[in-house]
Amino acid sequence: MKQQRKNLTRKEIILLIVVSSILIITIPLALNSIKVTNPSPVKTEEKVPKGAKTALTKAKNYADVMHMSKQDISDQLNSGANDKYSKAAINYALKHLKINYDKNALLRAKEYSDSQNMSKLAIHDQLTNKGKFTSEQARYAVDNLQVDYNQNALITARAYQRDLHFSPATIRNVLVSNANEKFTPEEADYAILHLND
Repeated sequence: MKQQRKNLTRKEIILLIVVSSILIITIPLALNSIKVTNPSPVKTEEKVPKGAKTALTKAKNYADVMHMSKQDISDQLNSGANDKYSKAAINYALKHLKINYDKNALLRAKEYSDSQNMSKLAIHDQLTNKGKFTSEQARYAVDNLQVDYNQNALITARAYQRDLHFSPATIRNVLVSNANEKFTPEEADYAILHLND
């Protein structure tokens, strides 16, 4: 059976063109609106508080040069006479500061050992009390510090003998005292044994 082709009238052709044009325009718009209604997660930029960039620069300097703990940096930024920062600026600085605080504790521990010839326990206490490092950071520091504590005890003992003219027995008591130097009994014994070498 043969199908006969129907001739379209002029009105039907115009109507077909209009409908086709409308579809050509509306389909991309419809697809685009679907993308807008289901957007992928957009990263929002964090609002930077006033003074935050300066606080971050200063915090980085405290961490890099002075090997400070996070708490000590926060206290410094909060207490500066000329450049006291807002809480928001300090929080921003601490959040964006990329510092290994274990490493800072270790560097500060080395400073204490080199300049004051301290015992392991005294260094730990100094880090947590004065340096405001966490107990874990202080433990990391003293466990990884390459120091001859016998030598530190000997240097400290000689200073007591030279400057205060203490007897060896008194020096040993001061070395092992928890109120003073906090060396182990073995380290104190080594110091007393080699005091006059």
